[in-house]
Amino acid sequence: MAARPEPLARIDRYFAAARIAHEAIWDLHHELVTSEGADKRTRELLREAARIATVDMSDVSAEVRRLDALWSAQELLDPAAAADTLGALAAEVDRVEPQLARLRARQDEIARELSRRVKELDG
Repeated sequence: MAARPEPLARIDRYFAAARIAHEAIWDLHHELVTSEGADKRTRELLREAARIATVDMSDVSAEVRRLDALWSAQELLDPAAAADTLGALAAEVDRVEPQLARLRARQDEIARELSRRVKELDG
């Protein structure tokens, strides 16, 4: 099997990073829960981080995923069409990448806020 084309590998890295970030955010929130430092705000942040990883990023990249499925089928059956689809896919990745980067940056902000709260409790 050939390596994933670079635009798809970039998208895959965003999704992997978002999952890892959400796991870290969940761990931070769990620390707050066990230290009785969790509150309405921290729960909202946890929900937002989960939504970013599971809904928002998928919504932003829906057309990329559609083109990925099309390209995968064409790669075997119609290599000429696959090349055209890969070009469209690369353009779509370029279009949505800033939005994905903003979503990931928001997860980083959430992690910093929860981390700050954990440190404050540790005093």
